[in-house]
Amino acid sequence: MTRLSASGQSAITQLAAWVSGVRSEAFSPRAIEQAKLVLLDTIGCSLAALDDETACAVLATLAALDGDKPQCAVLGRPEKLSAPNAVLANGTLIRVLDLNDYVAGAHPQSGARGGHPSDNIPVALAAAQLAGASGRDLLAAILIGYEIYGRGKALMSADSPWDGISISGLAAPAMAGRLLGLDKEKLAHAIALGAARAPTPVAVREGAISAAKSIANALIAQSGMQAVLLAAAGVTGPLDLFEAERGLKAVFAYAPESAAGILGAPLPAECFISRVAIKAYPCFAGGQSAVAAALGLHRQISGEIDSLASIRAAFADLPIVRRQLADPGRVAPASREAADHSLHFLIAVTLIDGTFGLGQFAGERWNDPKVRALMARLETTTDADLARRVGSAYPCVLHATGRDGRDHEVEILAPPGFSSNGPDAQTVLEKFARMTADRVSPAARDQIVDAVMTLDKAKTCEGLMRVLAPRAPASAALD
Repeated sequence: MTRLSASGQSAITQLAAWVSGVRSEAFSPRAIEQAKLVLLDTIGCSLAALDDETACAVLATLAALDGDKPQCAVLGRPEKLSAPNAVLANGTLIRVLDLNDYVAGAHPQSGARGGHPSDNIPVALAAAQLAGASGRDLLAAILIGYEIYGRGKALMSADSPWDGISISGLAAPAMAGRLLGLDKEKLAHAIALGAARAPTPVAVREGAISAAKSIANALIAQSGMQAVLLAAAGVTGPLDLFEAERGLKAVFAYAPESAAGILGAPLPAECFISRVAIKAYPCFAGGQSAVAAALGLHRQISGEIDSLASIRAAFADLPIVRRQLADPGRVAPASREAADHSLHFLIAVTLIDGTFGLGQFAGERWNDPKVRALMARLETTTDADLARRVGSAYPCVLHATGRDGRDHEVEILAPPGFSSNGPDAQTVLEKFARMTADRVSPAARDQIVDAVMTLDKAKTCEGLMRVLAPRAPASAALD
């Protein structure tokens, strides 16, 4: 039996009403600035991934299949694709290197962790292009996507077998539908159509991790974009997905009876975007402190790995960390995707090389005998005190004993890029320059930064999209 809220409206209907009703002006100047910073970071992640094998395979497939009228830009590329396919292409580029932002800490209500709300920025970019939306409207849509992501986390159990990207089935069509001006009724149907296609098992990022990890959210976002176009043409969706007995209750199982109130709640004083952190290294969120600690230990021992008799790594005692340490696919990674989720690999290769970036994955370094030998020597443990002190940043302590009996210890409670106040300009600008150094000229890089950071003043987003197209017309001034 379907049970609606006291108002007689379904949770999806109430979410659509909130998305339609919140004004762009309701977002604080701080939230707008953070949306610009996250957008810039996301663009940088996509440009850094242009040569990635999986990204190239997706782009080639779409180029061969897409016979529609070109509509939307592919980041860093001269061609355009249909709106749904541009979302898939850009979503893959943004996610494939595991460099885009992440939600820090556990949701205060449900305890659910993790997630990358910027995965859905490609939806906002495509819809803004189709609609001729202003820069301010684009930024508001991004912030709405982040809010929905946070609300979805409030409804998911901490140990859910369903991945957090399932929330993107709500966020992606909501962002696109708002930008394309769908009325509340059609927007609700778009969200229902997108959400019905979105549930994804956590298995996409466990065990022998495949390339599906890199494209899973992009496929949901693509479907969300298609859902909006279908709803705009009058196609309907199951509005009672949250209330139906065999609907989404299993996915959003923490507080299903509160779904309508949570999804349709007013805009809070502090936007969810302030809960995200910027990654310094191309690996999963739980490995950021581990890499920083390994860099510190490498410096302490002057790179003399063979001088160490033992190495022990301690992490916050959290369920998610215990699962990671017990996952054979992470302890002994067999793919690029598994390696960037392997604490053992990340620490070992960083200790050996004294640096960590995309180059550390070249030549399948996870199979390097020297790296494997050091991974085998690494002892791991969890520490409840670390979780109490700063579990939100996935802290790491490395302790090593030399063959001469000397002890070495490096404690990283919060990695580079983590801030309790959310994304900050210096971190993002430095990372963007580093990521794009081999991709675009300094002049082009400055144009992109300027286009993003003045986006709230732009009448349309075309100026931004022009500077992101490598062989576009020389003029890149904002409209």
